[in-house]
Amino acid sequence: MEQLVSEGLVRNIGVANFNIVLLRDLLTYAKIKPSVLQVELHPYNSQEKLLQFCRQKGIAVTGFSPLGASSYVELGGAKQEDLLIENEKIKAIALKHQKSSAQVALRWGIQRGTSLVVKSIKKERLKENLEVFDFNLTQEEMKVLDTLNQNRRFNDPGVFCQSAFNTFFPIYE
Repeated sequence: MEQLVSEGLVRNIGVANFNIVLLRDLLTYAKIKPSVLQVELHPYNSQEKLLQFCRQKGIAVTGFSPLGASSYVELGGAKQEDLLIENEKIKAIALKHQKSSAQVALRWGIQRGTSLVVKSIKKERLKENLEVFDFNLTQEEMKVLDTLNQNRRFNDPGVFCQSAFNTFFPIYE
């Protein structure tokens, strides 16, 4: 990847699913620091220490699965009760702002200074996902959402490998 930068074929390098230990290791030998880290990020998996580390090192953070388990319920990787958008605290904040729970979760991510990767194939949801810049969550609401952290991952390749291939492959241990 560094060669691609030196050849002018890419401007920036990014990494995905790195924790602090892996980032520290990478920074000991990389000639070019990654400009971005992409990780699973939502109120049930807030990764606050990782965000702080990245801020200190000047690494932007992009969150995938910002709505939590939604697509993983369909795949059998999560249960209906895991749905972030059904959380009563999020619903209450959404009602106050006349927004959806998904919009509140996305706004939380934006206000934390992260960029988000949001997936949908439905036109109305795509539109809704863009309508998160006309309101702000209060500090108190942000704190409420921060309390939802469970370090709960829905996208864990180790789990997928174990269930699909009967092979234990710990990614986040």
